[in-house]
Amino acid sequence: MKTLFLLIVLTQNGAGDINASLVNAETLQQCQQKAQMLEGVFTASNIPVIESRCLPSELKFSEFEHAAAASMIRNFYLIGFENDAVLIKKMPDWKTCKTRAQQVTELGRAYCASSVQSLYQ
Repeated sequence: MKTLFLLIVLTQNGAGDINASLVNAETLQQCQQKAQMLEGVFTASNIPVIESRCLPSELKFSEFEHAAAASMIRNFYLIGFENDAVLIKKMPDWKTCKTRAQQVTELGRAYCASSVQSLYQ
């Protein structure tokens, strides 16, 4: 499997929940350009960016899109950062994800994030 770069942008909504935008890129330069563009969109919309990183990853996600309605299917991911690596694990629901994020000790920072994007296996 080809290693790509994965842009992970975590933002926080007004309720304090964390949302993930996950964008694949062929090169580090493409990833960094996408990061700059996405961060600009969120900043202009007064949406706080909690974390934004480009990291090598074999994980692939569906295309980024804004949730058009609250009823759109949400995926929940446990996202943990180490120095130059990321662990992303699909979780069954919000409650399990939040509990697991609080229990994780093997990672530097762990978040429970929701996304309308799907992880391709």
